Amino acid sequence: MAQRRIVPPRNPTLPVLVAAWLPPWPSSVLIGALLVHRLPAVPPAEGSITLIAVGLATIAFAVPESRASLRFVGLLIAAAGWTMLRAELALEERLTPSQEGVDFVVHGYVSGMPQAGERGPRFLFRVERCVGPSARADAPICPAGRELRIAWYSGFGTPAQPRRVRNGPQAGERWQLTLRLKRPHALLNPNAFDAELRSLEEGIAGSGYVRATRDKDWPNRRLDGRSWRPGAVIEAMRGKLRDAIVAALDGHREDAAGVVAALSIGDQAAIPAGWWDTFNRTGVGHLMSISGLHITMLAGMAGGLARRLLRDPRIGRAALLERFPADRLKWAFALAVAFFYSALAGWGIPAQRTCWMLAVAGLAMLGGRSQSLTRVLALSVAVVTVLDPWAPLAAGFWLSFASVAAIIWYGNRPAPAEGLPRERARRWRARTHALLADALRTQWASTLSLLPLGALFFSSFSLVGPLANAFAIPLVSIVITPLALLGTALALLIPPAGDLVLGVVCIATGWLLDALVPLAAPSYAIAVLPPPRWPATVAAAIGIAALLAPLRLPGRPAAFAALLPLFANVDARPQPGTMVVTALDVGQGSAILVETPNGRLLFDAGPRHSADSDAGARVVVPYLRSRGIERIEAMIVSHADDDHAGGAASVLAGVRVDWVASPLADNDPAIAGAAARYRCWRGHRWRWGEVAFEFLHPGPEKTSRKSTTNASSCVLRIASPAGVVLLTGDIEAAQERFLVEKLGARQLRADLLAAPHHGSNGSSSMPFLRAVSPSLALVQVGYRSRFRHPGDKVLVRYRVNDIEVLRTDHDGAISVTLSGAGTPMLVSRLRRDERRYWRIAVE
Repeated sequence: MAQRRIVPPRNPTLPVLVAAWLPPWPSSVLIGALLVHRLPAVPPAEGSITLIAVGLATIAFAVPESRASLRFVGLLIAAAGWTMLRAELALEERLTPSQEGVDFVVHGYVSGMPQAGERGPRFLFRVERCVGPSARADAPICPAGRELRIAWYSGFGTPAQPRRVRNGPQAGERWQLTLRLKRPHALLNPNAFDAELRSLEEGIAGSGYVRATRDKDWPNRRLDGRSWRPGAVIEAMRGKLRDAIVAALDGHREDAAGVVAALSIGDQAAIPAGWWDTFNRTGVGHLMSISGLHITMLAGMAGGLARRLLRDPRIGRAALLERFPADRLKWAFALAVAFFYSALAGWGIPAQRTCWMLAVAGLAMLGGRSQSLTRVLALSVAVVTVLDPWAPLAAGFWLSFASVAAIIWYGNRPAPAEGLPRERARRWRARTHALLADALRTQWASTLSLLPLGALFFSSFSLVGPLANAFAIPLVSIVITPLALLGTALALLIPPAGDLVLGVVCIATGWLLDALVPLAAPSYAIAVLPPPRWPATVAAAIGIAALLAPLRLPGRPAAFAALLPLFANVDARPQPGTMVVTALDVGQGSAILVETPNGRLLFDAGPRHSADSDAGARVVVPYLRSRGIERIEAMIVSHADDDHAGGAASVLAGVRVDWVASPLADNDPAIAGAAARYRCWRGHRWRWGEVAFEFLHPGPEKTSRKSTTNASSCVLRIASPAGVVLLTGDIEAAQERFLVEKLGARQLRADLLAAPHHGSNGSSSMPFLRAVSPSLALVQVGYRSRFRHPGDKVLVRYRVNDIEVLRTDHDGAISVTLSGAGTPMLVSRLRRDERRYWRIAVE
């Protein structure tokens, strides 16, 4: 039986170390929240309330001799208790296993602006009550009051089923729907975006889809009336604004129009997916959505406008200014604009974080307690953590605060002495020079501060980012975004004027996109960095602090040496005599990375989800980059089915692949971008050091009358002193029988088997399993997939043969290390070995 090991999390102590550098009170709040997020489970609400009470009591009754330390401990305990309480309340809202796979007839309202999808619209839906058969006493518990993420696929529902968002459900409308639901289970891979955590943070109880109903008494239909809750009203307003933007930009560039919609109302789905790679490679991705930079810039513009208006005697009357000082009115107006814009943009998590940061600074000003920017920033960290305890787990939290802190730190440096120009031209030149110098200093500070965090969170850094941001930041923040907002407002009030303004904005956005393309094209545009250890990250942070320090430091340039460990890209290949096999969690599909001391091989690249989304871009390439891997020696595409070949083109575009083998034609889009292409064919062999590779299938024989693609799957046997691995693609019983008869048990014997055809009932035949006789079998399947893989009969056959089955839907990404010489295989199962309270437990 295989042994299991727990893989250490990536730099778990670093956030706590960073938090410790903050002033005592804010750091205690942050550390308390971070410690809770390491727990595999949270206690009941009673325990959390007790912790809060103990913490507050410790603060209140602290003795003078140790008041500071006791207050720190008390606040940490109270913050931990508060985080546990919020987590417990959020977990209680989730669907339960008994509510999965059940049809509920519900009444509710569309609570989010629908998004158009390739197979139909997607939208948020809040259930008000269950009706009809779902309201009976013996029915499963109704998910009333829960917010769900719903898809309405083409081909389901009544003849009135919507195929376009405009004709389908709209925000605020009330509907009667038949829904089939499941818990918010998501893909789980190392160092990847945690969608289950985001669902908990956003209050999403589960997901599902609209079911066709044959019951004439309970059809899917629109109900009378609508929801007038504030959130639904704002989402309905966003929908009308989106329709106005689409109408105004009809006939313009689709990609540029999508960016305008994203900047105006936060509709990121309007941007074609292919552009996000360009944005990431040029380091401007943060500009193409409603980010903190846009909200802060807009708030600043609003404050400047308020200041000018208050100078007008007709507006800034003396009585008003005597009662409310101009500075406070300016801050109040700026905050109101920031919150309104964020709400109109969907009130996303980054927008909320920025609004709370601005609110802290604004309230400090409004309350007459203006403090240093450093203290305001530290207080903002604490306030954001209290309001959103999950914020410190997001990369954006650390990126935002680190960038602002670096700009503040660097901004304290004394400006060079200048004369006092008397002539207007000289004065204008001096102001322009000062403005450009400030912009360059800000860009320099921001770029340096994001270098270690980019390596830590994204394992990459855009080398052309400073250049791209130099023109993109002012263009997007000062020109495109304000004009896009103005044009959107005019499109509703004065359509011809709105069309004109939005058309100009779309043209300018197109110019920006065209300028980014050549910057993103070179291979050196982005540097793939290895995941740094926490000592390297801390050393880099100290070096950056020294480079940006507002003090005169001797030998300042020597601080650049502290950044060098970030670029020490040591290829962490397996030790000699070992082999590592990683089955990535790609849902219903396959992607297996095999690592040997002399080379890496990717067997399949995961499924295609839509025309512009696939597992290669969403899972495989990010995983490789998170490991600092820029090159793999070989990729095998087992056959043409989308769940195996769908991500191949994205992998070829994202990393360097020496050659590809597959049964596909050379001009197939999946492998057309390969540097070298070969056919997998029985008898083809090669070696990497002590590791021997051999294709066992396909051959010239026709082994099936059913699926020609499955029957032609490549079967690869990998033999090394560490052990033997058999990768099988989607072969079925007929091909298994042929292999057993043709090759026999001697050539099929393996320690680790990738289960044929995801463990379908038509595969993993008893003779084949006996011939292979593995200790472990990997099954890559989607959670509650409609294919119902692996089949119950197959699981019985594996159990009878004493083969342990590892499933990605239950275990997340699975890594198996083979060491040979009688050493048991070491197994890492991410969902089980790195338990967190927000992750869905599947048994």
